[in-house]
Amino acid sequence: MYNAYKVQHDDSREAQAAVSEQSLLALGIQVREVSDRVLLDALATLSKTNGHAVVQHGARLAVVGELLVCMLTHLPNAMRADIAAAFRDRIEDLLSLGDDRCLPEKYHSALLTEVNRYLNALRPG
Repeated sequence: MYNAYKVQHDDSREAQAAVSEQSLLALGIQVREVSDRVLLDALATLSKTNGHAVVQHGARLAVVGELLVCMLTHLPNAMRADIAAAFRDRIEDLLSLGDDRCLPEKYHSALLTEVNRYLNALRPG
């Protein structure tokens, strides 16, 4: 009788251990899912905030660029030529700094687009 009770009791313990192990596994999966959701929500919030900041920065740069072009076009021709020469020298220095670093092509393209924009504004009118 004792052996039958011991076998049943041992089987019961094994069953409880298996259930506990499954419960812990399920709990671990739930924790991971919640953690993943929290991280994805944080990433989405960061991305949205960063996107707004980039758009605002772009708007500010656009306004400053337009103001600068307007100011340059109202300068006397002799002054424009001097500014263009000094600007070209400064841009050469800026480009040489980029030679030491591997910058993306989009950076170089945007930089040269802006340089040409201002050099065109400095052309005698």
